[in-house]
Amino acid sequence: MHALVHDLAMSVSEEECLSVNFRPTSDTCKRVRHVSMSEDDLPMKGERVPEFLRQLKKVWTILFPVPGHVGTSSKSVLTACILRFKYLRVLDLSGSTFEMLPSSIGKLSRLRYLDLSKNPFIKKLPGSICNLLNLQTLLLSNCEKLRELPRDIGNLINLRTLVLTTNQMVLAGGIERLTSLRFLQVHNCSYLESLGQGIQCLTNLRMLVISNCENLKSLPPDMKCLTALKTLGISDCEKLDLMTSGGGIRGLRSVSISKASRLEALPHWLQDSANTLQSLRVKNCEDLKELPEWLQNFKLLQQLVIEYCPQLLALPQGMYHLGALRLLKIVGCSKLSERCKSNEGADWPKIAHVSKITLDGEIIASKDD
Repeated sequence: MHALVHDLAMSVSEEECLSVNFRPTSDTCKRVRHVSMSEDDLPMKGERVPEFLRQLKKVWTILFPVPGHVGTSSKSVLTACILRFKYLRVLDLSGSTFEMLPSSIGKLSRLRYLDLSKNPFIKKLPGSICNLLNLQTLLLSNCEKLRELPRDIGNLINLRTLVLTTNQMVLAGGIERLTSLRFLQVHNCSYLESLGQGIQCLTNLRMLVISNCENLKSLPPDMKCLTALKTLGISDCEKLDLMTSGGGIRGLRSVSISKASRLEALPHWLQDSANTLQSLRVKNCEDLKELPEWLQNFKLLQQLVIEYCPQLLALPQGMYHLGALRLLKIVGCSKLSERCKSNEGADWPKIAHVSKITLDGEIIASKDD
C-alpha cells in the first residue's frame, strides 16, 4: 500500500488494518478487517501459507499488488484468501502477473471491488467471475493480452464501473446487459476497431472515456439511447472519425477531445447537447481549423479550453452570445492568442464579457478580482 494511504489507514483504526510484515497476536487477528501484502511477505517456495492468515476471520479488504514474477507461493496465498475470507469486499491484484485467476474467486459473493489492472499476462477471466453479483467496480486497464470478457459478463447486474483493456477487434456481446453501469473507460486497446452495438443499451451510463485506441474507426452511429450520459472523453484515437459517428446524445454536460488527428472541425452532433453542455475541452488537434458558428447556441457553456491547436486562427463571430462563459483558456495556439489579447486583439470584443481569460498561462482578464 502507498505509504501515505497506509499511515492514514493505520491512524484511523490500528486494530482493523494489518500490514503483513507485522505479526499480530491472536486477539488482534479477530479484529483485523483490512490486509496489505507485498512480495516480501509471501512464503518461499515449499513453505506453507503463513499461520497468521489462518487466524484471520472477517477480512473485508486485501491489497495484494505483487510486482514482477508471481510464483506458486503467491497463487497459493491468493487461493487460501479466497477460500477463507468469505466476507471479502475489496480485492486489489493490480500489477500482478497471474495468467489465470482461480475459479474459486466466484465464491466471493460479497465482493464489490476487484482490481486486476496492469497485468501483462492474463489472457482470460474465469467464467465464475460472473457469479459476483454484488461487484460494483471491475478494473482491467492495461491487461493487454486479455482476449475477451466472459460470455456471461452481463450477469454482473450491480456493476457500476468498468475500466477495460482488451485485444479484441470488437467489444464482445454481453456488455449490453450491464444496465447498472455508470462509468465505462475503454483504454489502450490497440486492435479495437469498433465498440459494437451493445454500448447503445447502457441507458444508465453517465461517463464514457475512450483513450489510446489507435485503430478505433468509429463510434456507434446512433447513441440517442444513452440518455444518462453526461461526460464524454476521447483521447489518442488517431483513426477515429468523429464527423460521421456518435450522434444522438442530447444531455452532455462535459466533452473533452484530445489528440484527434483527423479532426478539422467540431463534430456536428455536439449540437444535440446545445442546451446542456457546460464544459468543452479541445487539445492537441493539429488539423482543427475553425470553431463553428453554431457554438454561440451553447447558452450554458461555462468553460472553453483550447490547447495546442495551431491551425485555429480565430474565434467564431458569435462568441459574445455565450453569456454563461466563465473561463476561456488558450494554450499553444499562437495566432489565436494574438487575436485574443486584451483590448487590442481582433477577437477581443467577442470575449470581453468572459470572467476569466488565460493565454499561454497568463491571466489577461479576471473579473473575480
